[in-house]
Amino acid sequence: MHRQIELSNSDASVSDTEQLKDGAQARDKGQDQQHDQNQNQEKDLLSTPIRDLKLKIEGSPLQKFVDRLYAELEQKKLLKFHPNCYLTDEWGCPSGEPVIGIPFYLASAELSRLEEEMNDLETSREVMMFLRHEAGHAFNYAYRLHRTPEWKQLFGSFRRPYRDNYRPVPFSKEYVRHMAGWYAQKHPDEDFAETFAVWLTPRSGWKTKYRGWGAMAKLRYMDRIARELGNADPARKRGVPDVTVDEMEATVGEFYQRSSEEIPMIDLALDTDLRNIFDASRRRKSVKPAQEFLRQNRKTVVDKIAYWTGVQRPLVRRLAEAIEKRAGELRLFADTQRTSEHLTNVTVYATALAANYMARGKFILS
Repeated sequence: MHRQIELSNSDASVSDTEQLKDGAQARDKGQDQQHDQNQNQEKDLLSTPIRDLKLKIEGSPLQKFVDRLYAELEQKKLLKFHPNCYLTDEWGCPSGEPVIGIPFYLASAELSRLEEEMNDLETSREVMMFLRHEAGHAFNYAYRLHRTPEWKQLFGSFRRPYRDNYRPVPFSKEYVRHMAGWYAQKHPDEDFAETFAVWLTPRSGWKTKYRGWGAMAKLRYMDRIARELGNADPARKRGVPDVTVDEMEATVGEFYQRSSEEIPMIDLALDTDLRNIFDASRRRKSVKPAQEFLRQNRKTVVDKIAYWTGVQRPLVRRLAEAIEKRAGELRLFADTQRTSEHLTNVTVYATALAANYMARGKFILS
């Protein structure tokens, strides 16, 4: 009897093993099918003209941010200023038009995931930073402040040429700091928009943070002009958008193909430096490919470099991608027990390259 029981248990064990194996195969098959389905959905999305997506702010993940902006404006007693927001290809406010353009991919969870893969998706905090900044432009245009002598005296001539490649004075106390890259120094219109954004941001503590700064005069102007115009109808109530999402004929794939065009990196010589930074032995259990390590930390590194150097973010991101790619080609490894060391070294290294480009127009001096 005892032997029969053993045989019975053995048979049950085989049966359980087969069931587990069948279950695992079914799960794998299901995962493969889900993967194929996701790939097909992404392929369909990439081939779809953006205008055919019928994207709207209302009811989308974006609505809560726009509603929050309007609530902040009301909290500041700007009761007659309610700028229209619309979906377009990038953040912006057409010159002279009191409207706010928001990237279309933020209105869709699927597009946001694609944006995160292709670029660096804005965090919730960054979305609000951009909204407040663009609201500053819209406020300027709605009340035509840039035409007044006081505005010109504080911020400069609105007619000054607008240059994408500008060279800021790092750590200047004549300007507030809100967006990356000393952005307030780019143009008088940007200076005002950044001042507005700092003033509007809840709990920014601007009265304390900017005490003794030259920028304080601009913030006090903003605070006073808001009180004066809080109940005043805008001189220009409605603005005209530039390109709306309903007019964008390009497919999603074509949009990303254009936005990811390579910025030349012809003067980079990374090999020796990268080998010094990522010198971990691949035999250690705590290592991972340096390319993977860099990719996981890319957004943080790019954000900080763009913020502190003033180099345009697309260029910094392209530099980071070039470093990642070369680290992969060299088959370098990062030791996860030395994460802080690796991250510090690569950030300082990339910052030096970016600062060199800012000052000399090239990454490597020869």
